[in-house]
Amino acid sequence: MLYWWPRVRDLGIPAPETEVLEFGPRSLASLVCPEGEEDVREARRVLEGVRRVARGFGYPVFIRTDQASGKHEWENTCFVASEEALPRCLAGVIEFNEMADLEPRAVVVRRFVPLESAFAAFRGMPVARERRYFVLDGRVVCHHPYWPEDAVRFLPGREPEGWREKLAVLNEEVPDEVELLSGYAARLGAVLPGYWSLDFAKGLDGIWYFIDAARGELSWHPECPCRLAQGGSEDDES
Repeated sequence: MLYWWPRVRDLGIPAPETEVLEFGPRSLASLVCPEGEEDVREARRVLEGVRRVARGFGYPVFIRTDQASGKHEWENTCFVASEEALPRCLAGVIEFNEMADLEPRAVVVRRFVPLESAFAAFRGMPVARERRYFVLDGRVVCHHPYWPEDAVRFLPGREPEGWREKLAVLNEEVPDEVELLSGYAARLGAVLPGYWSLDFAKGLDGIWYFIDAARGELSWHPECPCRLAQGGSEDDES
């Protein structure tokens, strides 16, 4: 995110209000496993910086690192419902990054945008109307609903009735949507050379928001001709 966000934030494409706080890997690791008084002080400094921004946005807020959010653990990571939950969620996000062998350098705080969702999965994460577009040197090569049925999981006893039918409705792509998001994706791809995945989500306010980007070859991609042409494999999971 430290690469792509500065290149796209001023394009005029709707996106959640965002502030990036750079700290460095050692500072962020101190939130999970402090080693000595210096690490405790550094962890306090990171927490206070994030708390200041979160207060400015107002709770709830969405947090992540420059690498990942750990969204499947929603209630314990990226979704911060209150200031009291911030230390636990921030540590959860950092721990997720470490377990994924990532080395984050920044905490990203975003104004929370309620999305058009139909049910919650995993640990309370709203499953929303989301799309993933793939671009190659500014050209849209394909697009897909973000949540295929076989990617959705529930904790025991928390599977909602009729979720498959609700998901099918969320995953319907209509011509006006495709035209709008294809235009957004082409504009984003024009400032992000190479092969990229670009994620969009529809808010309850009816606005499509650009929410994330990643290298296309490392991003989850369903079976389709363009995926095979780009050399995708069944091991892609991000």
